Amino acid sequence: MASRGFIELLRLADLAQARLSGRQSGQDYDWRGVVFELGGQRLVAPIGEVSEVLTMPEYTRMPLAQPWLLGVANVRGRLLPLTDLCKLLSVPSQLPKMNQRKVIVIDHHSLFSGLIVDRVLGIEQFTRQQYCAEPIDIHSPFALYNHGKFLKDQQDWFIFMPSLLAQDPRYSDAAI
Repeated sequence: MASRGFIELLRLADLAQARLSGRQSGQDYDWRGVVFELGGQRLVAPIGEVSEVLTMPEYTRMPLAQPWLLGVANVRGRLLPLTDLCKLLSVPSQLPKMNQRKVIVIDHHSLFSGLIVDRVLGIEQFTRQQYCAEPIDIHSPFALYNHGKFLKDQQDWFIFMPSLLAQDPRYSDAAI
């Protein structure tokens, strides 16, 4: 439960916001995701692929590694590689100060990694009817990791799949 603490807090905050706004709490949602921003683009990652969200931890730099691999942090006794997703995808960060950014922790199958993003905005819920298989623009740096979008509140919510990032050979080969 401790590793999912922040995710649970985001869920509770969403429930409270729903109650205050009068949103129907009985509505069935088929999909929930963690909403984050990266280089000015709002994305949503499946909640099942996000283990937790952290403030930027202290880390030790890695020698002879790609510039996007900042280093490793000790998170509750586990070494967490930290990837600056903006550098990896060649996207300018909206928050140049590293300590203002957040880390989305992926602990999925054999992948334990921290993805540094500009902001984490909370949890959003979607219904099956809101899903659209239409991908993000093919020229977008997020295109390889996109799996369609949701249409909600007259907004596009593009899906970012960390599992697709994990399959990218460029991501898995961080050595220089």
